[in-house]
Amino acid sequence: MNPRATVILPTFGDAPFARWALASVQMQTVADLEICVICDGSPPAMVDLFRGIAAEDSRVKVYIFPKAPRTGEPHRDVVICETTGEIICYCAHDDLWLPHHVEAVAETLKDACFTHTLHQVVAVSGRSTPHGGPIAWVILADLSDPDYQEKMMDGQNLFGLTFAAHTRESYFHLSERWVTTPASHRFTDLYMWRKYLAAFGPKCRTTAQYTALNFRKIDRADWPPELRERELRFYLEELRRPAYLEALASLPRVKMV
Repeated sequence: MNPRATVILPTFGDAPFARWALASVQMQTVADLEICVICDGSPPAMVDLFRGIAAEDSRVKVYIFPKAPRTGEPHRDVVICETTGEIICYCAHDDLWLPHHVEAVAETLKDACFTHTLHQVVAVSGRSTPHGGPIAWVILADLSDPDYQEKMMDGQNLFGLTFAAHTRESYFHLSERWVTTPASHRFTDLYMWRKYLAAFGPKCRTTAQYTALNFRKIDRADWPPELRERELRFYLEELRRPAYLEALASLPRVKMV
């Protein structure tokens, strides 16, 4: 049987905190995964780290590439072509999935080609939030509304890589798949999402759930890797607690685009 989902986790540079993103993928309620770590010019220590994890979990596969321009988008196409999951999911190396992420998007993709969950941004420790919780803001989008699709086609990025998923079959029907994003486009993930909207507009759906946490790099630009690792590890441990997951699910939606 084919794995139910292929997970693409791109990483680059010296990023030991990526182990926690990978751990959040490993703890999914859907266990039938092939987890593909893409090392885009990663240093040997990082490659060794992932190979060590792969030695303990046969679902993890490590793909090593020389550094490509931008975020190494063509590497993703190579890996997708070599894997077999019915759906394709993505997790950035500095984000975390909640345990039900794959389960949620897989349900939507039963009758859709492309989906995303609600983009939820974690506040930097010590900064106030609208409700006193850990979430700074949430982007509310609904791809069943043509206005939201139009916003994205006009260049507004309503969700990041970590929140998106699509079917394998639809990917191979795109006229252009993952390629290096032209310099004129700011967001490499949005460049791909717009291809889906153009090709499959009515079959692109929002999964209106909180299933992932985004730790914005721009908010942590001056943090050393050790501090980012400490933060991600803390939140990963929180995500193992049912009470914490319930608290996240009940948070008010604090920002609408």
